[in-house]
Amino acid sequence: MHSHLFYLLDTPGFTNFIEQFGYVGIFLWFISFDQFTPIPEEISLLIIGYLSAHGVFNPLIASVISLFGFITVDIIYYILSRKGSSFIKKKTKDSSFLVTKYKEILKKHTTKGFFILCFIPRMRMFAPILAGSMQLQFKKFLLIDASVLALFTAIYILLGFIFNRSLSAVAAKMKGVQDIIFFSFLGLAAIVFVVMVIRKKKKEKRNL
Repeated sequence: MHSHLFYLLDTPGFTNFIEQFGYVGIFLWFISFDQFTPIPEEISLLIIGYLSAHGVFNPLIASVISLFGFITVDIIYYILSRKGSSFIKKKTKDSSFLVTKYKEILKKHTTKGFFILCFIPRMRMFAPILAGSMQLQFKKFLLIDASVLALFTAIYILLGFIFNRSLSAVAAKMKGVQDIIFFSFLGLAAIVFVVMVIRKKKKEKRNL
């Protein structure tokens, strides 16, 4: 059962990478490959939590390493944005509307803006980029960013850890109703099929 779930959670390249390089692999993933792949960071953290529940990683150490990876990347984005890097301009070129929208939020409610962006999948990078473009004081940026990321990292790794722990209990409870669910599904499929056939025949009669 666990192997099947692991297969479903497995993201191409990610799991093999961090299993091969260990804690260093987690850090390297978040500061490099994570920036160019479509894999949401939330999925990566869930898998780390899942692997931690299997004893591959210590969840606390894995969380700290992941956090340092996120902060490192955010500092780089912040500095590049503050200097007006062409790389940052290209990265935000297709999201000008979102940049304008969240820039206003960050100006009025900086901490709230960081929280919102951090918990929207694939939008987290905009927080340090906007902070840099707004010339937000580095100490303030780092304090808010680190606090939000600590919560973000802890939540998703914990969810991955808990998900694995509760898997066996859920599977045991579901065992007795698997047949009911299966035959109910077949019955529903049969009803849908019959309805579709009847509607088709009625339509053919109308055309005649």
